[in-house]
Amino acid sequence: MSETKTNFVDKIADVLTPVAAKMQEMHLISALAETMQAVMPITIIGSFACLAAFLDLGGYQAFLANHPAIMTIAMSIQSLTLSCFALYVLLLLPYLYANKLGMKQSLTMIPLSLAAFLLITPHELYTNIHTEWLGNKGLLSAILISFVVVRVAKFFIDKKICLRMPAGVPKFVEEGFGILVPAAVIWVTCAIVQHFMAATSFGSVHMVIYTILQKPFQTVGLSLIGQTVTETMATLCMFLGLHANTVIGVVEPLRYAAAAENLAAWQAGLELPNIAPYGFTNLSLIGAGGSCLSATLAFLIFSKSKRYQSVARIAVLPGIFGVGEPILFGLPIMLNPTAFIPFIGVVIFNQIYAYSIIAIGLVGKFTGATIHWTCPPFLNMILSSSTPFRACIALAIELVINLLIWYPFVKMMDKEALAEEAEAAEK
Repeated sequence: MSETKTNFVDKIADVLTPVAAKMQEMHLISALAETMQAVMPITIIGSFACLAAFLDLGGYQAFLANHPAIMTIAMSIQSLTLSCFALYVLLLLPYLYANKLGMKQSLTMIPLSLAAFLLITPHELYTNIHTEWLGNKGLLSAILISFVVVRVAKFFIDKKICLRMPAGVPKFVEEGFGILVPAAVIWVTCAIVQHFMAATSFGSVHMVIYTILQKPFQTVGLSLIGQTVTETMATLCMFLGLHANTVIGVVEPLRYAAAAENLAAWQAGLELPNIAPYGFTNLSLIGAGGSCLSATLAFLIFSKSKRYQSVARIAVLPGIFGVGEPILFGLPIMLNPTAFIPFIGVVIFNQIYAYSIIAIGLVGKFTGATIHWTCPPFLNMILSSSTPFRACIALAIELVINLLIWYPFVKMMDKEALAEEAEAAEK
C-alpha cells in the first residue's frame, strides 16, 4: 500500500513539477506576486480605515456622529489607499517586471506605464480625471498596461530603434533619450485609441478590459470550481516543496478587486456582491495555505509519538499566525505519501464547505476589509466577516471536521513512529 502511495505521489510530482517550474519562470506572474506583497500595507491600512468609519458595534456609530472628524480622517485614508489601488500597482509592477527582463531602463518604465494608463483614462482636459479607474475597476488595465508598455519598450531598445547620442554623453542622459522613441509611440497610440474609444458605447479602453476580461475572469476564477481548483493546485505545489504563489499569484489581483467591490457595497449599505474576495481563504484555509494549522492541531491532539509531539508543539504558535512551514517541512507533510490524502482532502472540503455556507446564507459574505493573513483565524473572522459570530461558529465546525479527516492518518503515521521509537529505545 505504501509503495502504491509513493508511486502515486511520484507521478503527481512528474506532472506538476515541470508545470510549476515553467510558471515560476513567467516573469510577469513573479513580478505580480511581488507587487501584491509590496502593496499589502495599502490594502490593510485602507481596510482598517474603512472599519474605523463604518463598523457598527454598540454605540460606536453614535460616537462617530458626535465626532465627525474621525469619520473624515478615516475616509480620507481609505479613499487615497484602497480606492487608488490600481495606481499603486502601476508604481511597482512595471519596474519589477522590467527588472526581471534584465532591462537597464526599469525605473523609467514606471512613469512610462503610468502616463500610458492615464492617457486611456476618461478625463476632461486640465480639470478632471475619472477616479473610478484608479481603483479595483482599473486593476486588470494596470496589469495589462504594465505588460504591454514594458514589452514594447524592450522591443524598441533591443532593436535599437531609439535616438543615438554622441560619444561622451553621460550614460544616464543617453538612456533617458534612448527611451523617447518608444515613449512617444506608446503615448500617442494610447491618446489616439482613447480619443476614438470615447465615441463608442464603452467610453474607454478601461471599460472594454473591465467588461470583456476582468469581470468574466473574476466570475470564473472566484467561483466554487475556480476557487477549489486554485487552492488544490496551490496545495499540491506546497506538497511538492514549491511556493504556493506560483498559482495564487494568478488569481490574487481578482481577489483584491472583488474585495474592493464588497467594501464599496458595504460602505453604501448594499448587498455584498462577491462570495470569495480576498479574505475568503481565511475561512476556507485554517492557518493559511494548505490549512496547515489543522494538521498541526491534529498531531498535537491525536499523536503520542515524541517526534510528532515535539514538531506539533513547535509548529502550533507559528500556525496560529498563518505560518505553516514548521509542520510542512518538520513533520514532514511535504512528499509524505500518507499525509497526501488528508492534506489535499482537507483543502478541497474546506473550499466547498466555506463557499456553500456563504452562498446559501448561513454565514454572511466578507465585507472586503483586507486583514493580513498572519491574523489568527477567529480574530480574522471578527474583523472581516459581515456576520462575525456566525463566521466564528462555522470556522469552529470546519476545524472539528478537519481534525476528523486527519485523525485516521495521524494514527497510522503515529503507529509507525511509535514502533520506530520503541525499536530505537531497545537498541
